[in-house]
Amino acid sequence: MSLINILILSEDYPSSNNKYAMSYVHSRNLIYKKHFNVSVLSFKSKVNYSYEGINVMSLNGFERSKKNYNILISHAPNIKNHVKFIYKYSKLFRKIIFVIHGHEVLPLNNYYPRNYKYNRSYSKKIIRTIYDKYKIRTLSNLFNKLFEQNKVKFFFVSSWMKEHFLKNIETSLDKVDNNSEIIFNAANEAFINNKYEFDEDSYLADYISIRPLDQPKYGIDLIVKFAESHPDNTFHIYGEGSYFDYHTIPNNVKLIKKFIEQKDIPSLLNKYKCALMPTRLDSQGVMVCEIATYGMPCITSDIPICREMLNEFPNVKFIRNSEFGINNNFNELELKNIKNLPNKFHNNKTVDIEIEKIKITYNA
Repeated sequence: MSLINILILSEDYPSSNNKYAMSYVHSRNLIYKKHFNVSVLSFKSKVNYSYEGINVMSLNGFERSKKNYNILISHAPNIKNHVKFIYKYSKLFRKIIFVIHGHEVLPLNNYYPRNYKYNRSYSKKIIRTIYDKYKIRTLSNLFNKLFEQNKVKFFFVSSWMKEHFLKNIETSLDKVDNNSEIIFNAANEAFINNKYEFDEDSYLADYISIRPLDQPKYGIDLIVKFAESHPDNTFHIYGEGSYFDYHTIPNNVKLIKKFIEQKDIPSLLNKYKCALMPTRLDSQGVMVCEIATYGMPCITSDIPICREMLNEFPNVKFIRNSEFGINNNFNELELKNIKNLPNKFHNNKTVDIEIEKIKITYNA
């Protein structure tokens, strides 16, 4: 039996020069290729290339290709490239699957926390509001047209994401319910194949945070408040940005401006007692899900999406964002040596289900 031919649409894609571009798409494709013929169209690429066994095309490369595809999968569809492509080429595909990750279907000014003062721009906010109205309307029109053609399916990365998709996209609730799945992003295998073991001989600090600095949704200011209210503990923040060019860094906090490869994160975590990973907004929060899966004690925000993802994990403690500045006498030792952690973000609960649903969609 011949394999199903799948084309993946992605705004960007990893290469030897940039290994981290939309890596969550690539990690899926490495598993997909065991079951399907997988090709990727990367809109940012100007050339065709191969990366870890995945064939990647530019738009021009696709247009010169004569390969026939059965299914199109669009990750985080945008109106600049994805929508234009789908209107032009939708007739070439039996079915189109949209993987909805977050920002692409949300009016950002209504959801994202206000920028830090040093990063605010009133004019950009106005432009963003206008653009998002156009974005939502354009995507709504596209999805409804594809519903009429019986060609569309949605994968949402969380129930929260589906709920807020329906609050913003003007379409039929019944049609979305009948043509969608909720499938979480999988944890990287490095967090599944290994388990957290605190290495006292290599101890670096009590708490580790891996966070971009300039986006308020990642809560660097909350980490600072937590550190200030726990002066007897030490904190390391791994991330890049300008936040501490404008704010004082506490004496018990060290900033390490570097990007860590995913495969190297588990061994780094072993040198710390607890992960501190607050958030103000997420459609899943893959990194904190990976840390929890790894078995490390972890503190995150007590907001609905974090509860949806992590409520079953006994090594996770939830704190309201308004209480990060309170010394709660938290003892990370209470969360150590926990066995039988949930397999919620393992492949058999995530990407394997995607593969099965793709096959069902093809045969429908």
